[in-house]
Amino acid sequence: MRIDAALARCFPSVSRVLVRRSLDAGLISSGGLPLRARMPVVAGLRVNICWVQPRPISLKPKYLALSILHEDEELLAIDKPPNAVVHPTPLGEKSLVEAVLAHTDGQLSSCAGPNRPGVIHRLDRETTGILLFAKTNGAHRMLENQFASRKVTKTYEALAAGVPNILSGRVIAPIGRDPRHRTRMSIAPGGKSARTDWRIRPGGKGNFSHFFLHPHTGRTHQIRVHLASMGHPILGDELYGFDGKKYAHFQIPRILLHASTLKFMHPTTGKWLEISAPLPEDMARLSEEESE
Repeated sequence: MRIDAALARCFPSVSRVLVRRSLDAGLISSGGLPLRARMPVVAGLRVNICWVQPRPISLKPKYLALSILHEDEELLAIDKPPNAVVHPTPLGEKSLVEAVLAHTDGQLSSCAGPNRPGVIHRLDRETTGILLFAKTNGAHRMLENQFASRKVTKTYEALAAGVPNILSGRVIAPIGRDPRHRTRMSIAPGGKSARTDWRIRPGGKGNFSHFFLHPHTGRTHQIRVHLASMGHPILGDELYGFDGKKYAHFQIPRILLHASTLKFMHPTTGKWLEISAPLPEDMARLSEEESE
């Protein structure tokens, strides 16, 4: 194992980016000599570690391109692109929150704290699709309550390895932190209850399946864990068992998971509002190739 991977495993609360920056800065050494990230670990190696100090979070509006799905006086829904972070990090990455701040001239709720204005829920870095922001504190509380009470209907789409024996089904399995790999979640008897309903688009060639998923709970990595437990890990999701070597010719750029629809009660009108986000180009292309 390489030293950067070994350190990331030994310190699960430290990001791989911070590990790499500390190695590149020469702050991780052995015997007085700085270590390179690619150096292999050997038994008995003693390492001196000093982490790079993360940059303080500075939240400033930044005019970045946004794909707006819905906007009114109370809320804003955008179509999140892949590999975009939702809120600022200590490492100084650009975030969607900063772009939304610029778009709304700073009119976002403050319920989630100064570094997360307007943020009601989040999507993983590689996941695409609907991301909802509240402009007022009243809207934030009402929407947050709907998410907590499971009144929000969510639909995700995923391209996952293999083909199930049936066209639709349901996974009810508790999810908790994996005791062997702290960066993963797993099916755990003592975990939190979790339910995911699913169906697939029929007629594929058998390389992978196009899943439509309805999570009734909001556990960390729920869809990824439940699909992996079925033996159908999401394409690109190596953390949960995807074998990239078998699918190398498909050119899979990321974890192919997309938040496609969101249905909830509008905080002002009280009427049901349904928002949809089109399938991103990379997923649409592969799905079409599989169905041809």
